Amino acid sequence: MDLDNIKKHVFVSCPFNLLKKKYLPIILDQNINPEIGLNGTILDTYTFKDFLDASKALKSNNLSCTLHAPFTDISCGAIDAQVRAVALERLKYAVDLAALFEAHSLVFHSGWEKKIYADATDMWLSFATETIENLCEHAAASGVQLALENVFELDTYLHKKLFHAIPSNQLGFCLDAGHVYAFSKTPLEKWVEDLGTRIRHLHLHDNKGEADEHLAPGTGIVDFELIFSWLSKHNIRPVLTLEAHDEETVIPGLVAIGGLMERYFGK
Repeated sequence: MDLDNIKKHVFVSCPFNLLKKKYLPIILDQNINPEIGLNGTILDTYTFKDFLDASKALKSNNLSCTLHAPFTDISCGAIDAQVRAVALERLKYAVDLAALFEAHSLVFHSGWEKKIYADATDMWLSFATETIENLCEHAAASGVQLALENVFELDTYLHKKLFHAIPSNQLGFCLDAGHVYAFSKTPLEKWVEDLGTRIRHLHLHDNKGEADEHLAPGTGIVDFELIFSWLSKHNIRPVLTLEAHDEETVIPGLVAIGGLMERYFGK
């Protein structure tokens, strides 16, 4: 598969501030569809016009995007009600921006961490369910598709509970296999078996199993063949995002993903 064709099917992560300061001209020139990263500082620094201008630039060049919601300090199930309210406010604003960009999906994190919530898991789940239900209702109003990503969750328990409690068509799963290897205590095969039918989005990057290194796919130990084989067998074609943390991994990463698509998706 040639690189131009791969670019049509794979998004590449880029924080909005770097998009505005450096990468937008490169993205437009190279025909790269970005996954635009947001955080609290970005939301507080840039105006609606800044986001609108970027959206217009992408659309005028026939490019599309996905968005990644803020996640630092965001916990959908925060025990403190005021903290939880701020988390929902931030996530709702991300939904509004996803609608503005006409993004294919909006990825977000649950915010669960063992060191903080292990002794209050049921309470956290109850609050997180309420938050995500509210977010789904907000997303449904503008047709934005949500994808809940795995990060620090040790197994599939929390995601299974949330997906069971929230049957909304707006909510899918973003499988991040790199996070499974770096943080989870559960094999990748179990994540795919338990949550595969909910997969709408893949975050693709690699590591050596000890840290969240964000290496190019194929340069670590993540079993991408397992994921793509399962998806092909079940005729599931999710949104694909290369999460590259430096420029040098973008082209090798795209080429590696292109090989997986050609072998398993036939395109």
